[in-house]
Amino acid sequence: MASPTLAGRSARTRPLAVTVISGFLGAGKTTLLRRLLRDRSDLRMAVIVNDLSDLAVDADLVKELKEGDEELVIDLHAGSLGGSLRPAFRDALDRVAADPSLDYLLIETSGGSHPHALLEDIQRHRGLTLDGVVTVVDGLNLWRDFDGGRALLQDAPPSISPVSLLRAQIEAASVLLVSKADRLTRAQVTDVFAVLHQLNVHALIVSMAYGQVDPALIVGARSFQKRRRRPRGEPVRRSPVAPAPDDPAVYGLGSVTLRHTRPFHPQRLHTLVRESLPLGVHRSKGWIWLASRPLDVLVWSHAGSWVGLEWAATWKAGILLDPAARLLPEERAGLTAALAQLDPVFGDRHCELTIIGVEPDRTAFADALRHCLCTDAEVAAWQNGERFDDPWPLTIRRV
Repeated sequence: MASPTLAGRSARTRPLAVTVISGFLGAGKTTLLRRLLRDRSDLRMAVIVNDLSDLAVDADLVKELKEGDEELVIDLHAGSLGGSLRPAFRDALDRVAADPSLDYLLIETSGGSHPHALLEDIQRHRGLTLDGVVTVVDGLNLWRDFDGGRALLQDAPPSISPVSLLRAQIEAASVLLVSKADRLTRAQVTDVFAVLHQLNVHALIVSMAYGQVDPALIVGARSFQKRRRRPRGEPVRRSPVAPAPDDPAVYGLGSVTLRHTRPFHPQRLHTLVRESLPLGVHRSKGWIWLASRPLDVLVWSHAGSWVGLEWAATWKAGILLDPAARLLPEERAGLTAALAQLDPVFGDRHCELTIIGVEPDRTAFADALRHCLCTDAEVAAWQNGERFDDPWPLTIRRV
């Protein structure tokens, strides 16, 4: 029996164009995806968002941009599209391909996904045409953690390793976007570009900061079909990365989730990320709150040696404390009643983080983060209105 369409209409008359957004953990795929959805709001686009962990952070951030059209965001998490989630991914492809109301499909893979299997499924689907494969490369972490990318150029990298996974993602691309380029010098960016060109002579290579890139290079660009032939004189790669299982566990990657209602102590958390980031944790992300900022829902984003905070919203419990909210009496009463069903001290405030990496580093980092949560005495101090030392930036960019 055929899968139902998203809009419940008849089948499409021509293939739906697809761009895959790939890249290693924390490269900036979701930031790029959100930017594309804003810049091309004239198109009715479906989105498949894949996350390795059981915490669907990326899908939630994307759904905020699809208010009223949340059904166009298909959330596939706790696995990879070419591995454990492959049946669900194929079903999702059937659904979007059959919907004639759609203009385009964007697919964001998890950072632990090998591109081979999911690209195969797209190319074999008669209702889809592969428009582009965009791999986002974290320029800052490539420079710091992979010797500027030279670690990827060795003739015989381990066939099953994070290095081989990153290299496979780069080699599959028709467009390579170097993120966090604003944090590198011009000479460093030039060196990174040179390495990427050796890894993939076919791809267009463009620098990017905060997801800002010309959408015409990605949406409707037909970059996959236009990948140029190898120019004469270019070196021939003798050891391309062969197709490998799309199973993050094969590469030693896994996730653990930290959930707690207590706030983080701002100083202790700051000290941890400045002094004790483990090498084996490639990514952590989620929502947190700081004892010094009880109003703010903060998005935590950590990739390799880089950590950032962004402001997302105001906690409902914080709205009651904010004089600028100007709530009507009935609004205040309704909000108070809703919060009464939640934590009696913190209301809806909570911390929820997923930590992705290898063992034992990811578990050790989760334990270290728990140590940064406020103690009973610190919670009591917070309730009494005492101030906390807060070394985090006063101005935080809005998501």
